Amino acid sequence: MHCTSWSSPKGHLLFFRNKGTNSDGDQFVIAFKTFQQQSRVSVLPMTAISSLFSMHEDICNSSKRKMVAMIILPFHKHQRVDGMSETIQTEYQLVNKRVLGQAPCSVGILVDCGLGGATHISSSNVDSVVTVLFFGGHDDHEALAYGARMAEHTGVSLTAVRFLLGPEVSSEIVAAEMNTNDEHFLTEFKNKISNNSSISYEERVVRNSTETIEAIGEFSRCNLFVVGQMPKSQTTAKMNAKTECPELGPTGSLLISPELSTSASVLVVQQFKTTKQSPSASVSSTKVAELAEEYVESPNTFTSIISHI
Repeated sequence: MHCTSWSSPKGHLLFFRNKGTNSDGDQFVIAFKTFQQQSRVSVLPMTAISSLFSMHEDICNSSKRKMVAMIILPFHKHQRVDGMSETIQTEYQLVNKRVLGQAPCSVGILVDCGLGGATHISSSNVDSVVTVLFFGGHDDHEALAYGARMAEHTGVSLTAVRFLLGPEVSSEIVAAEMNTNDEHFLTEFKNKISNNSSISYEERVVRNSTETIEAIGEFSRCNLFVVGQMPKSQTTAKMNAKTECPELGPTGSLLISPELSTSASVLVVQQFKTTKQSPSASVSSTKVAELAEEYVESPNTFTSIISHI
């Protein structure tokens, strides 16, 4: 969906793209069309014209109608030639926040630092390295599942890195709450990838945020980091300092900060969750026992993909 803003405070216009139409977004259409030809997916390019105040409604309503599994939004800043970030338009940050709060599915925010440009659009021999940083929690589950889906492409290799707190600093209460779900998820993940040479799994034991940053730096030469928005970890909680972009969460904010030297793009993932009291018929009852008490998992998430790898 190509979202275009206009000055009118009310009204929406949604239309499908004609084959002969040329616009600034054609390079994206070409990329998706190429992906459609190479993969077993369908692509329906469309344009939505609305005010910035109501743009999130077009995104969320269209996603609900199409029953999509994930919305991917562009970050409101882009990287300049000198490596510094530059704001495109501050209003788009508000659009992203509204989508995160109202989306009917999982959401990813992409901080695009370049993944090869036009040379990768028509190439089936892409050679990209994706790194998933796993600390724990539902958002990290979704990030890992999405990374595994990306690794289905023959030109993509995936490294999943799990961060564990040293026993001298880990809280027994936190460990008891989070480890059961994380261990179950990772065990299933490792079983599914045991014969997949394009996916590797590593663990790093850290005691503080400084060691965490150093460990992340070992993987800074990848093309793309995929991280959960709100990881459940004592380490990331300490990294969660004040930031002007809270929608990226502590890990995403770190990856685009001067503290970490990397030119990799970053995809920050928020898993869709609904309360048990929700009347939605889309709740998957088969997953309830695996999750924390206050949440159940919706089928509109990529976590379910793990069972199909």
